[in-house]
Amino acid sequence: MKHTIVIYLMIIMFASSCRQQGEKVWTLDTPDGSPVRTVSIDTMNMRNPFISLDWDNLTYYMTGDGGFLWKSKNLREWQGPFNALMLDETQWMGAAPQITAPEIHRYKKKYYYVGTFTRPDVVIGTNGTTAIPRRSCQLLQSDNLQGPYKPIETQKKPLLAPEEASRCATFTYDEYGVGYIIYSHDWVQDGVGTTQIIRLSEDCAKQVGDPYIMFDADEKGWSDDNESPSPIMDGPFIFDTEEGSLGIMFATEIDGEEALCVAYSKEGCGLNGPWTVEKEPLLTGGYGQATIFKDFDGTLVLVLHKKNVINGEVRYVPQLLELDNQYKRLKIKGKYNY
Repeated sequence: MKHTIVIYLMIIMFASSCRQQGEKVWTLDTPDGSPVRTVSIDTMNMRNPFISLDWDNLTYYMTGDGGFLWKSKNLREWQGPFNALMLDETQWMGAAPQITAPEIHRYKKKYYYVGTFTRPDVVIGTNGTTAIPRRSCQLLQSDNLQGPYKPIETQKKPLLAPEEASRCATFTYDEYGVGYIIYSHDWVQDGVGTTQIIRLSEDCAKQVGDPYIMFDADEKGWSDDNESPSPIMDGPFIFDTEEGSLGIMFATEIDGEEALCVAYSKEGCGLNGPWTVEKEPLLTGGYGQATIFKDFDGTLVLVLHKKNVINGEVRYVPQLLELDNQYKRLKIKGKYNY
């Protein structure tokens, strides 16, 4: 009984301390205060899904375009949506930016939310008559997987150059524990999309050195036999095979539909490459950019969206596919068994 009273008093003191400092005790709330919904993954409409694992609570968390969180115990039924970010007008992206292709990564006992933030009201250039909005990739940080994710305290300026239109970043680190982000330089700005990489400082608050191009949409590969190869290159994601190959997936368009392609680094060269784009795409026919995770049983899973048109309405439904990476090349086994 005494222990219960002590714990209760500690909770009261913590809440009181937060109120005195003007801080809000973070809870998972829906965006508009509406009741939490439970939906099947097959009925969701979400572009660019990404799934993280909470091993302490054996819970999956999924995010995607819009930036909200959903949680699940079985990968089939999902509860949400929940707020995950804490932004305000003091940051370059403002309090309510458009958020696309977010990912959540654990690194050095912190969680990092990497996403594309767009300010339609800020124009950085034009492509013909088309305005190019302020669109850039940014890292946010939290002590907990469910948030809140805020700008890194030591960060003094945006991570990438403000005049560069970028999108769809992913986070990775090398064998020495050095962090990097890999992102797409927007094809709308330069005419040809490129996949670029930058090294991060130890606190992930700034870039070290200049970004360099890993490869671009004109590289030989899936476009060899295409008279009008797509300039689109989106959504890079790094993976390893059990045979030691380092690969990177990215999205493009083939015959006007989204497709998923893969490039591999020369053996033993790691992130530095050189990279060779595979001639054959991994998936075609409306499958968008993809990421990979292992479920709680150790099954390797590809997660991505599939474009569907139902009664004239376009919907992007999250898809889970089981993978086989025991060879030097990634292979798809088939649909994931829940």
